[in-house]
Amino acid sequence: MLNQHLSGANIVSIKGALFALAAAALNATIGIFSVLLMNTGLKSNDVAFLKTLAAFVLLSLMLSKTPRHVQYQHLIMPARVTLDHHASHKRIMAAIAVCAFFGIFTLFVFETQAYQYGNPANVVVILMAAATISATLFGALLLKEKLLLNTILGVLLAIAGIFVISWTSSVDLTLVFFAALAGIGYGLFSVLMQRFGLQGGIYLTKYLLLFGSLLLFIPFIITFEPVHIGYKSILGLLGLAIFPTILGFYCTTSALTYLPASKVQVIELSEPLFAMFFVWLILHESATMRFWLGAGLVILGILTITNTFKKTPH
Repeated sequence: MLNQHLSGANIVSIKGALFALAAAALNATIGIFSVLLMNTGLKSNDVAFLKTLAAFVLLSLMLSKTPRHVQYQHLIMPARVTLDHHASHKRIMAAIAVCAFFGIFTLFVFETQAYQYGNPANVVVILMAAATISATLFGALLLKEKLLLNTILGVLLAIAGIFVISWTSSVDLTLVFFAALAGIGYGLFSVLMQRFGLQGGIYLTKYLLLFGSLLLFIPFIITFEPVHIGYKSILGLLGLAIFPTILGFYCTTSALTYLPASKVQVIELSEPLFAMFFVWLILHESATMRFWLGAGLVILGILTITNTFKKTPH
């Protein structure tokens, strides 16, 4: 009965929103698993490379019985933009490599650099805000998406909410620079995925992780120092590989199949809300009034931008 009252476009938009919310929840687990890795001796470059490599290996084993030609067929959307199903294997892989450069390498490398210059909360705020603005602007430039009033207002409300939740008083300009670069890269990744017509899902996630591992191997080997990896490190790396990396990228790329990049990024700004829920659930810490005020703005921003879903052609 419900489906009779919902247009096909609305159903598609709801699917995209649910995938984006799932991605935000999965990304919110990063802090939980990072606690396990804090005192193990692993450097940030080690963690970035090893979790991405572990995710690729796990996903490759899971998909080992699926023929490669079947996997390739699911990499391109039927309603493609730049590539099509007759595109050469090299062109498809090149497009995925470019997306991996911005969505994995640029994100991890510059985010890691930013953490060296100040409060992690400030890094997250600037990164998420830059990613949302980047996806909105590049979507208009590369995908010719209209900057509707609801979209702009929703972006501003959600970003304001993120600042209210996480921002601290002192900030280093170098931190702002690196965190903004990381966010811009991640926002551009979401737009390029749609520009190239790549189809989100488990197969695309596998190849993104492949190229991400190859790119992250460069800073890993440059800063490599022998370190003992104990069971805590293994548990932390597996947690990061499975939840925010494999499942997180799967949900993000799937959301981008259904929704414009700018809307996906705004919905994923709900990540701090899920993080606070996990802190309350596991550590029994209560949220502050400042958090609830920011959360209200984020939710209002998401509700505002979702009012334009029905105007999005699919």
